[in-house]
Formats: sequence, structure tokens, C-alpha cells
Amino acid sequence: MDTALPRRTLSTTATFKENFDAAQDLISRTWTEADLALDSLAEFLDRDKEVEVLAKVLEEGKEFSDETPGDGKEEITAASPSAGPASAPLARAASSGAVHRIGERMLRGDVHMLDKVSFTLGVANVALVAFWLGASPSTYQYCWLIKCLTLFTMRWFSYRSRGLHYMMLEFCYAGNILAALQIFWVPSSPLLRRLAFAHMAGPLMWSIVAMRNSLVFHDVDKQTTLMMHASPAILAWTMRWRPRPEWTAGLSPDQLADFGSSSWTQMALLPMVFYLAWALAYYVLIFILLEKHIRSRGYSNMFEEMVSGPALKGKKSPLSSFVLRAPPRLQPVLYLSIHMTAAWVSLLPTKLLWDHPWLHTMVLLAILLVATWNGANFYFKVFAKRYLADAEAARAKRHRE
Repeated sequence: MDTALPRRTLSTTATFKENFDAAQDLISRTWTEADLALDSLAEFLDRDKEVEVLAKVLEEGKEFSDETPGDGKEEITAASPSAGPASAPLARAASSGAVHRIGERMLRGDVHMLDKVSFTLGVANVALVAFWLGASPSTYQYCWLIKCLTLFTMRWFSYRSRGLHYMMLEFCYAGNILAALQIFWVPSSPLLRRLAFAHMAGPLMWSIVAMRNSLVFHDVDKQTTLMMHASPAILAWTMRWRPRPEWTAGLSPDQLADFGSSSWTQMALLPMVFYLAWALAYYVLIFILLEKHIRSRGYSNMFEEMVSGPALKGKKSPLSSFVLRAPPRLQPVLYLSIHMTAAWVSLLPTKLLWDHPWLHTMVLLAILLVATWNGANFYFKVFAKRYLADAEAARAKRHRE
């Protein structure tokens, strides 16, 4: 009779898989609740959502605007279900007449105030970087840090409202974090200095070419993407060839020699340890722990954008065509393997860039020139066509009126 209790206990004990599934469900529910708590704030701060809300309010509230004598005291209720929850704070905050006038200015095809402001700031940023590098190259890390904190925060709110925020777990963001830790925490560490340099002058810099980053002044998102890759590449140049004096203060001759030396192993192999640590953490988080949560919420990540997305749109790239040939469970592994191979290839020249200042300078300038060329192509092809279409639509509307 005593043997029945152990058997019953063993039979009801959860297996490892059951415990893992339960933990995965708990993580998914927790992240879902956090997402819901942040939805309204992110949507309200996103420019696209703001324009969308204004368009809806204009469409549904125009009759109230026409009846308003101009004092702007009547409040928009936005009672229509199609207005969406995001229109409620806007409706409570402004009168119908004021919202209609603001919306008209924002939605006219020939007026793009935010584009103009972004263009001005983009040009000013190029001038600021050029001045900073000429006047005080050893302090450029502060310029880079300010831009990172500002633009990454803006991107998070924008991406969060569109379900793209998991793309900010990509390696390029991790590379920027590594650079910040090295520069501001342990700037005198030869090991971390070489590690940060290798990633900034390797995968981050060459991503400008691989991902066709463009110097597009009016587009904040394109500016952020270029900054994420170009600013660390410039920082790698300043930290190598214009280091801060205090970084080497108190070092012995042997330590100073180690501070400025490198080997092929140190530049092309050891940095892969950091990459592999990121890849493992990324795979576990995105494709195991949060996979159900991401799918249930309709969120996206770089794998979806680079592999699954093009296939669904009928625009398969060579990368997506190759990866999709593998079984579904192995596709993320294959994608990360290709990503890892490209990262390692980009690390191979970093030893030469470390040793030769003129080579490093010329390669950096050439890659920045590629970004400028990509931006010129965008303005004279995509951007020009878009604004011509807007101008034609505005002209046709005026003729109809």
C-alpha cells in the first residue's frame, strides 16, 4: 500500500517540456501586458499615426468644423467607432475648427513641415560632425552618444507603434552598446578597445554598403539607420588615431605597446565570441521564448523583413529564396549562419585598418561617399517621383475646386 504514493507523485510531476512551455506562456503573457500598456503612448508619439488620426478626424468631423463660427469652443467627441482609440486624446485636446485647420496644413501635398525640419537638421548634422572632427576629434564620442540617445529613443517610439521594435535587438544596436561600454566605462582596456574597433570598423561600417544606407536629409528613419552605422565607423577612426590622453595616462611602456598593437586573431577571431554570444541570446529570445508572443501580436523582426516578408509579397531576394529552402524550424538558424558569415568576412580587413591610418581614412571616406551616392539616387528617383505625384494631385484638386 505504501508503494502507491510514490507512483502517484511521479505520474503527476510535470515534465521538463511542460515546465518550459508554462514558462514560455508566462513570458508571453507578461510581454503582452507590457505591450498593451505602451501602445497608446507609442502611437500618440508616432508621426504616421498622428497623420492617420488627423485624417480620420478631418473626414468624420468636417461637418462640425463647417458649423463652428470660428471661436473653436466646440469639442470633438470622435464618437465614431472607426476613429479608433488613438483619436480620443487628440479629440479631447482640441476643438473641431482648430483640428481641421491644423490637419489641412499637415495633409496638403505641397506642405511637408516635418520633412523641411528634418532636412534642415540633417544638413546641420553633417556640418556639426565635420566641425567636431576638425576641432576636437578626440571628443567625438560625445557627439555620437547624444545622437544615439536622441535618435534611438525616437525610433523606439516609432517602431513600437508599428510593431517593429524587436528589430532594435539586431546586432548593430548591440555593437553600438559595446562601443559605449568600452569608451565610457573601460577606455584603457586594450582587449575591449580592439573588440569595439573591430565591430565598428567591420560589420557596422560595411553594413552601409550591404544595406544600401542613404544620406537622406529629410527622412528621420533613414538618418537614424545611417547614423547607427556611420557614426560608430567614424568613432572607430577617432578612438584609434585621435585617442584621449587620459586613456593612456599611467600606462607602462609594455601596456602602452599593447594598447596600440593587434594581431589577426585579436581582430578577426576574438570579436566573433561577442557576435556568437549575441546570436545565441537573439535566437533564444526571438525564436524560442517570445516566438508565440511575437506571432500573436503580429510583430515583425529582421528575419521576417529579410526572409518571410519578401516571399509573401512575391519579391524573393536571393537570401530569402535560399533560406526558405530549409525546413521551417531551421530557417532562423540558417539565416543567422549567413549573417554570421557576413560579419566574419567584414572583420577580416580590420587588422589592416588598425595598422594603416591612411588606408583606414580612405576606406571610411569611400564608404561615406557610397552613402551619399545612395542618397542622391533616392532624391533624384524615389523622392522626386513622390513629390511630383503630390504636386500633381494638389494641382488637380485645385482645378476641381
